[in-house]
Amino acid sequence: MTPRDLPLAVFGAPGHRRLLRLQRALHARGLGRAAAFDYAERLAPSAPPLALPSSGDGAPTMVKLDAPAADAALYERLVRRGHRLLGRDGAPLAGIDGHALAHRDLWFAGFADLLRAIARDAEAAAGPIRWLNPVEDILRMGDKWACREALAAAGVVVPPALGRVRSYAHLRALLAAHGCDRVFVKARFGSAAAGVVAYRRHRDGRELAWTTAEVVEADGAQARLFNRLSPQRYTARRKIEALIDALAAQDCYAEVWIPKPRAAGGAGACFDLRVIAFAGMPRQRTARIAPAPVTNLHLGNRRADPRSLLDDATWAAVDAGVRAAARVFPGSAMIGFDVIPGRDRCVVLEANAFGDDVQHARCDGAEPADDQADWVRAGLARAPAHEARAHG
Repeated sequence: MTPRDLPLAVFGAPGHRRLLRLQRALHARGLGRAAAFDYAERLAPSAPPLALPSSGDGAPTMVKLDAPAADAALYERLVRRGHRLLGRDGAPLAGIDGHALAHRDLWFAGFADLLRAIARDAEAAAGPIRWLNPVEDILRMGDKWACREALAAAGVVVPPALGRVRSYAHLRALLAAHGCDRVFVKARFGSAAAGVVAYRRHRDGRELAWTTAEVVEADGAQARLFNRLSPQRYTARRKIEALIDALAAQDCYAEVWIPKPRAAGGAGACFDLRVIAFAGMPRQRTARIAPAPVTNLHLGNRRADPRSLLDDATWAAVDAGVRAAARVFPGSAMIGFDVIPGRDRCVVLEANAFGDDVQHARCDGAEPADDQADWVRAGLARAPAHEARAHG
């Protein structure tokens, strides 16, 4: 099979390291190259009809829908698309800052509409598609509230929810109603720790909010949020109120703060795990160690081999929890799960349809891109056993 024959299309950000790793894995197997499509081009009014690659021998066309680029212009276009779809008050949006943590609900509506349009166009152009992750699974995982509700309904252990949050005052009322003093407030449509707040109140009236969002206030205007790579620690009620109100305007919710296990190597260091499941099975695992509540690696936190931190019973509990969580999305071949490990249970914090972008994570010598390339090879060979595993 020549490179032009490979019936694989990847939608996302051409040139991103995820696509480059997949292309290398495909090349190493002699499979050629995937055809790359830019989301931004599909948004253009003059976008040509979608032409997907085909092998010509009846093999299914395979499609991977990847994460969109972190691009301010693309963000603004998706926000405006979402605003038109949702018909918010009829007034056109003005002054959208694609670098700010704002309008996440509108962005998600625009992105959802784009993915569904791509799915319709792909099926019209090529017939049945073999999706790495189907559109509706991606959207259910991207809606964090809907995702946690689906996981909980399936019996997967997730942090208890206090509910959706309408404002700072409403958050305080929820805390009082549940007798809770420590919560995580999460943007419903956030990603990469954007819009996550670890909040704690004390009986003496003190408050603490730890977040990656910088609160920028202006006279007479609602506070603006900007995602930062360094922790932001707020103790002033005015700042915390502005932070929560700005998140609530985009839709957010609160969950009970579940303590994470301690790790050696620093006072107060704790850890959780990113586990990448492929075909429903736990594969690559990375421990994320941090001195603060949010452990994402792009924030400068340490990575470690989970085997150095988990005993056999905890390892087994994590595997069982990830398998159960993967069954909630039977059509998806690859999912990244964030979990808190424990000997008696594994708490699933999040499912991420774009969670395969973890460097230096291997299982049996394979990176996530290798598993995806093997999925492509199996699709070309029409291996029913593999496809049945990949699709639940």
